Amino acid sequence: MKEELRKRGLKVSGRKAELVTLLEQDDLEMARKSTRTRGSTAGDKNSTEDTTRQSARKKLKTDTTTKAEPKADADSSSNAKKKSPTKKAAAANHQRITEIDELPKLWNEEMAQANGSYTFKIASWNVAGLRAVVRKDPNSLAELCDKHDLDMLCLQEHKLQEMHLEDPKLKLKGLLDEAGYDEYWTCSTAKKGYSGTCAFVRRRGENGKTTKGGKQSSIGSFFATKKKGGTEKKIKGSKTLPVNPELLTPTKVSYSVGKEIDNEGRVVVLEFPWATIANVYVPNSGQKLERLDYRTNEWDKFFLEFMQDKQSKRGLPVIWLGDLNIAYKAHDIWNDGAKHLAKQAGVTEQERQSFSKQLEAGFVDIFRKLHPNAKGNYSYWSQRAGNREPNKGLRLDYFVASEDMFLEDSEVIPRDSYMIMDQHGSDHAPVVLELEIKGRSSAN
Repeated sequence: MKEELRKRGLKVSGRKAELVTLLEQDDLEMARKSTRTRGSTAGDKNSTEDTTRQSARKKLKTDTTTKAEPKADADSSSNAKKKSPTKKAAAANHQRITEIDELPKLWNEEMAQANGSYTFKIASWNVAGLRAVVRKDPNSLAELCDKHDLDMLCLQEHKLQEMHLEDPKLKLKGLLDEAGYDEYWTCSTAKKGYSGTCAFVRRRGENGKTTKGGKQSSIGSFFATKKKGGTEKKIKGSKTLPVNPELLTPTKVSYSVGKEIDNEGRVVVLEFPWATIANVYVPNSGQKLERLDYRTNEWDKFFLEFMQDKQSKRGLPVIWLGDLNIAYKAHDIWNDGAKHLAKQAGVTEQERQSFSKQLEAGFVDIFRKLHPNAKGNYSYWSQRAGNREPNKGLRLDYFVASEDMFLEDSEVIPRDSYMIMDQHGSDHAPVVLELEIKGRSSAN
């Protein structure tokens, strides 16, 4: 018994009855500990199961909440909208004209022949840098003149200086000499690579035939279509003229409007026996409209006075043509009414009113006179915005004439005007004017 007591760490001295009682108490205590241990194990198991069940319930609750969240968010968003409504982009409240109305052909060679008249064709083109046009296609201008049988080609914004014309590498001087055209240049001295206008007029030789520069005496040998036997079948520009050839050649050319802006090379004035024609590049008002006041209150006014003075002194009608930097009416721009246009050069109310005053002084916008309802016929498209293909453009290039030219007893009458849409090389398209110059018999 003492040995058992020692194993359990109990006292071994004392009376036998006390030692027996001590062992019995220890046995009882050990039995209690054993019971607590089993209970604790079962409790732990139950606790684990409870925790698992609680986690599952929590997860189920979370899943349920997650599935319901979209609806809650939608409700919340809906409530938020009620409290603070989100503005939707307003639908564009302006016109969108991108379809091109086909223009009727108002004049042709058969009609001219029937009247015994000559059709004098003028093309006007803002080339936005002539060097780039010629570099890309050296023959583009000659081909343009040939294809459309032009008597006169007027360019704006060639951006050249005198030194460029004298540079033998560029070959710009005498550019259309071989095609049979005389040339008249004016360049900006105020800024480099800026503005500049020029005019090419078909050269007339004996009997009014077109003559080429150099050794060639006739443009026909340059543009001729020959038969197999070598005989010329058709010579362009060599036909017998129904009018005096002197009518087709300017008697005087000048480059001044008598103002300080002459140093920007904006005007070439050609005096023909039947009218004064001014090729002009009207100042742009600028991206920030910094030149708007100058353009409308100075340039437009003194240029109008200049043309009126020419008309009065010569007793002949006048025509001015070129990039006038104005989209005058609603049909002259694809998105008239757009809010930003109020601050866009060429479309401001001040510019439109200023141009209107010029027309009210006895002049006519020839294209709109001949095609009053035509839509989508533009002459300029922003290259940066890629607007040419979708035809989001403006009509900025014009022919303006004395209103008396439209009288049927006038010696020269505007008969047709249109754009050459397929001519590329610039952000502008050439525009064309066809004038009927009455022949000797029809003029009498």
